[in-house]
Amino acid sequence: MTSSTIVWRVQPDEHLRAIRILKQQHHRQTRRIWRELRVIAALALLAIIFALATRQWRAQGRIRPAEALWVVVPALALAAFAATRPLALKRAVRAQLRHNPATQQERRYTLDENGLSIAGETFLVTLSWEQLETVRETPEFLLFFARKTAYYLPKRAIMWPNRLDDLRDLLRQSMGVRAAVR
Repeated sequence: MTSSTIVWRVQPDEHLRAIRILKQQHHRQTRRIWRELRVIAALALLAIIFALATRQWRAQGRIRPAEALWVVVPALALAAFAATRPLALKRAVRAQLRHNPATQQERRYTLDENGLSIAGETFLVTLSWEQLETVRETPEFLLFFARKTAYYLPKRAIMWPNRLDDLRDLLRQSMGVRAAVR
Protein backbone atom coordinates (compact mmCIF):
# COMPACT_ATOMS: atom_id res chain seq x y z
CA MET A 1 0.00 0.00 0.00
CA THR A 2 1.38 3.38 -0.97
CA SER A 3 1.40 6.54 1.11
CA SER A 4 -0.08 9.78 -0.17
CA THR A 5 0.55 13.24 1.28
CA ILE A 6 -1.47 16.25 0.21
CA VAL A 7 -0.68 19.79 1.33
CA TRP A 8 -3.19 22.62 1.10
CA ARG A 9 -4.37 25.82 2.77
CA VAL A 10 -7.95 26.69 3.78
CA GLN A 11 -9.80 29.17 1.57
CA PRO A 12 -12.73 30.92 3.33
CA ASP A 13 -15.41 30.39 0.66
CA GLU A 14 -14.34 26.79 0.17
CA HIS A 15 -14.39 26.25 3.95
CA LEU A 16 -17.98 27.52 4.13
CA ARG A 17 -19.05 25.19 1.30
CA ALA A 18 -17.29 22.26 2.98
CA ILE A 19 -18.90 22.96 6.35
CA ARG A 20 -22.34 23.13 4.70
CA ILE A 21 -21.75 19.83 2.93
CA LEU A 22 -20.36 18.19 6.08
CA LYS A 23 -23.39 19.38 8.02
CA GLN A 24 -25.76 18.06 5.35
CA GLN A 25 -23.97 14.72 5.26
CA HIS A 26 -23.97 14.51 9.06
CA HIS A 27 -27.70 15.21 9.20
CA ARG A 28 -28.31 12.66 6.50
CA GLN A 29 -26.17 10.11 8.28
CA THR A 30 -27.11 10.41 11.95
CA ARG A 31 -29.75 12.97 12.78
CA ARG A 32 -32.31 12.63 10.06
CA ILE A 33 -35.10 11.35 12.27
CA TRP A 34 -34.66 14.07 14.91
CA ARG A 35 -34.71 16.79 12.27
CA GLU A 36 -37.86 15.33 10.78
CA LEU A 37 -39.50 15.06 14.19
CA ARG A 38 -38.71 18.73 14.93
CA VAL A 39 -40.24 19.81 11.62
CA ILE A 40 -43.31 17.66 12.22
CA ALA A 41 -43.69 19.06 15.75
CA ALA A 42 -43.43 22.64 14.51
CA LEU A 43 -45.96 22.02 11.75
CA ALA A 44 -48.30 20.24 14.18
CA LEU A 45 -48.09 23.18 16.57
CA LEU A 46 -48.92 25.59 13.77
CA ALA A 47 -51.82 23.36 12.67
CA ILE A 48 -53.22 23.24 16.21
CA ILE A 49 -52.94 27.00 16.62
CA PHE A 50 -54.55 27.54 13.22
CA ALA A 51 -57.38 25.09 14.02
CA LEU A 52 -58.10 26.75 17.35
CA ALA A 53 -58.01 30.20 15.79
CA THR A 54 -60.28 29.10 12.92
CA ARG A 55 -62.79 27.63 15.37
CA GLN A 56 -62.77 30.85 17.37
CA TRP A 57 -63.18 32.96 14.24
CA ARG A 58 -66.12 30.89 13.00
CA ALA A 59 -67.84 31.11 16.39
CA GLN A 60 -67.47 34.88 16.46
CA GLY A 61 -68.00 35.47 12.75
CA ARG A 62 -65.04 37.82 12.52
CA ILE A 63 -61.32 37.99 13.11
CA ARG A 64 -59.97 40.20 15.85
CA PRO A 65 -56.34 41.41 15.49
CA ALA A 66 -55.32 39.83 18.79
CA GLU A 67 -56.53 36.42 17.58
CA ALA A 68 -54.79 36.79 14.22
CA LEU A 69 -51.53 37.17 16.13
CA TRP A 70 -51.95 33.60 17.42
CA VAL A 71 -51.42 32.39 13.86
CA VAL A 72 -49.20 35.09 12.41
CA VAL A 73 -46.56 35.28 15.16
CA PRO A 74 -45.69 31.53 15.27
CA ALA A 75 -45.71 31.35 11.47
CA LEU A 76 -43.39 34.36 11.23
CA ALA A 77 -41.12 32.97 13.94
CA LEU A 78 -40.82 29.65 12.10
CA ALA A 79 -40.18 31.44 8.80
CA ALA A 80 -37.55 33.71 10.40
CA PHE A 81 -35.83 30.71 11.94
CA ALA A 82 -35.75 28.88 8.62
CA ALA A 83 -34.56 31.97 6.74
CA THR A 84 -31.72 32.81 9.14
CA ARG A 85 -30.22 29.30 9.45
CA PRO A 86 -27.90 29.70 6.44
CA LEU A 87 -26.84 33.15 7.65
CA ALA A 88 -26.09 31.81 11.14
CA LEU A 89 -23.90 29.07 9.69
CA LYS A 90 -22.06 31.56 7.49
CA ARG A 91 -21.44 33.87 10.47
CA ALA A 92 -20.21 30.96 12.63
CA VAL A 93 -17.80 29.78 9.94
CA ARG A 94 -16.41 33.29 9.44
CA ALA A 95 -15.91 33.65 13.20
CA GLN A 96 -14.14 30.29 13.28
CA LEU A 97 -11.80 31.34 10.48
CA ARG A 98 -11.13 34.69 12.17
CA HIS A 99 -10.58 33.48 15.74
CA ASN A 100 -9.08 30.01 15.40
CA PRO A 101 -5.43 30.15 14.24
CA ALA A 102 -5.46 26.46 13.32
CA THR A 103 -7.89 27.17 10.47
CA GLN A 104 -5.36 29.50 8.85
CA GLN A 105 -2.51 27.00 8.86
CA GLU A 106 -1.30 24.93 5.99
CA ARG A 107 -2.64 21.37 6.30
CA ARG A 108 -0.84 18.19 5.45
CA TYR A 109 -3.09 15.16 4.91
CA THR A 110 -1.23 11.85 4.87
CA LEU A 111 -3.08 8.68 3.95
CA ASP A 112 -1.19 5.41 4.36
CA GLU A 113 -1.65 1.85 5.60
CA ASN A 114 -2.18 3.12 9.17
CA GLY A 115 -4.95 5.60 8.38
CA LEU A 116 -5.35 9.35 8.02
CA SER A 117 -3.01 11.88 9.59
CA ILE A 118 -3.74 15.61 9.47
CA ALA A 119 -0.96 17.96 10.54
CA GLY A 120 -0.63 21.71 10.83
CA GLU A 121 1.84 23.99 12.56
CA THR A 122 0.10 23.60 15.94
CA PHE A 123 -1.99 20.45 15.63
CA LEU A 124 -1.79 16.80 14.70
CA VAL A 125 -4.76 14.46 14.25
CA THR A 126 -4.18 10.78 13.64
CA LEU A 127 -7.07 8.45 12.82
CA SER A 128 -6.74 4.76 12.07
CA TRP A 129 -8.91 3.29 9.33
CA GLU A 130 -11.03 1.67 12.05
CA GLN A 131 -11.70 5.05 13.68
CA LEU A 132 -13.03 6.47 10.43
CA GLU A 133 -16.70 5.59 10.13
CA THR A 134 -17.08 6.56 6.49
CA VAL A 135 -15.52 8.53 3.66
CA ARG A 136 -17.78 10.21 1.12
CA GLU A 137 -16.88 11.87 -2.13
CA THR A 138 -18.67 14.93 -3.46
CA PRO A 139 -17.90 16.78 -6.68
CA GLU A 140 -15.64 19.17 -4.73
CA PHE A 141 -14.46 17.32 -1.60
CA LEU A 142 -13.51 14.09 0.08
CA LEU A 143 -15.31 14.00 3.45
CA PHE A 144 -13.88 11.97 6.33
CA PHE A 145 -16.26 11.13 9.19
CA ALA A 146 -15.03 9.86 12.55
CA ARG A 147 -17.24 9.32 15.59
CA LYS A 148 -17.69 12.94 16.68
CA THR A 149 -15.62 14.81 14.13
CA ALA A 150 -15.43 15.31 10.41
CA TYR A 151 -12.71 16.55 8.09
CA TYR A 152 -12.66 17.58 4.46
CA LEU A 153 -10.06 17.45 1.74
CA PRO A 154 -10.69 19.65 -1.31
CA LYS A 155 -10.10 17.84 -4.56
CA ARG A 156 -8.33 20.93 -5.90
CA ALA A 157 -5.40 19.98 -3.62
CA ILE A 158 -5.07 16.57 -5.26
CA MET A 159 -3.15 16.36 -8.51
CA TRP A 160 -5.63 15.04 -11.03
CA PRO A 161 -6.59 12.49 -12.25
CA ASN A 162 -4.13 9.67 -11.53
CA ARG A 163 -3.44 10.68 -7.95
CA LEU A 164 -7.15 10.96 -7.19
CA ASP A 165 -7.74 7.49 -8.63
CA ASP A 166 -4.88 6.11 -6.52
CA LEU A 167 -6.37 7.78 -3.45
CA ARG A 168 -9.79 6.26 -4.18
CA ASP A 169 -8.18 2.83 -4.53
CA LEU A 170 -6.39 3.29 -1.19
CA LEU A 171 -9.65 4.29 0.50
CA ARG A 172 -11.57 1.34 -0.98
CA GLN A 173 -8.81 -1.08 -0.01
CA SER A 174 -8.51 0.29 3.55
CA MET A 175 -12.17 0.94 4.36
CA GLY A 176 -14.11 -1.39 2.11
CA VAL A 177 -17.80 -0.51 1.83
CA ARG A 178 -17.38 2.42 4.24
CA ALA A 179 -15.59 4.29 1.43
CA ALA A 180 -18.31 5.86 -0.70
CA VAL A 181 -16.01 7.10 -3.44
CA ARG A 182 -16.47 6.96 -7.22
